[in-house]
Amino acid sequence: MRLMIVEDLEIDRKTLAGLLREDCARRKEPLELSFFASGEEFLAQYRPKSCDGLFLDILLNGLTGLETARKVRESEARLPIIFTTRERDFAVDSYDVRATDYLLKPLDPEKVFRCMARLREYLAAPSSLTLLETTAWGHASPVDIPFQEIFYAQYGNHIVDVHTTQGVFCTRLSFQDFTAKLPQTGCFLVCGRGLAVNLSQVRQVGDGVLYLKNGESLSFSRRKKQEIQRAYTEWQFARSRKGGWA
Repeated sequence: MRLMIVEDLEIDRKTLAGLLREDCARRKEPLELSFFASGEEFLAQYRPKSCDGLFLDILLNGLTGLETARKVRESEARLPIIFTTRERDFAVDSYDVRATDYLLKPLDPEKVFRCMARLREYLAAPSSLTLLETTAWGHASPVDIPFQEIFYAQYGNHIVDVHTTQGVFCTRLSFQDFTAKLPQTGCFLVCGRGLAVNLSQVRQVGDGVLYLKNGESLSFSRRKKQEIQRAYTEWQFARSRKGGWA
């Protein structure tokens, strides 16, 4: 487990580090900790994929924790960011950078231990989908697509078009085989024949239309509206219960 702590107060750094070491020691799990006293120092040394979790104080001197997190999100969308602060008022702001957890100071050991348990569960779950991308020339090469970057996938003529934040990837695969590769967490929903949608990318369920966060809209049978609305509501509820770990 490689964790980074960005905290300008030495006593708070030591307290958090002690709890993290205690938690990992109980599981006989190796732990590598890195410490930074400011957001500027952290960003100067940080490289994507260099840690498994970032514990970040919101009220840092200089660059704030929220500003630091926004910089991290430019290159790493899935890195777990756990904010630590004495101020409850920043909880709402933390959602703007997709914070995965929020710990109030003085730190409650049991809450830190529960946070670590959620972190392990999060890291253990598959984060991406590997497909053979089919080009216009019939060649195929493997591509790795993070689940959270998928908007939807549509099947036709033996090809699945996967629409993502990075563009559209095409793969020669049956729709049934494709959906079998998706996580069975309630996040992905088959909304019609040959259409699977990432509910975390849905902005609103309309009357026969799904409005996505990227501005696109997808049509579905009005007969399925109640079923789709229920699935979307259940997904939103499940995600709110998990905080940012969903």
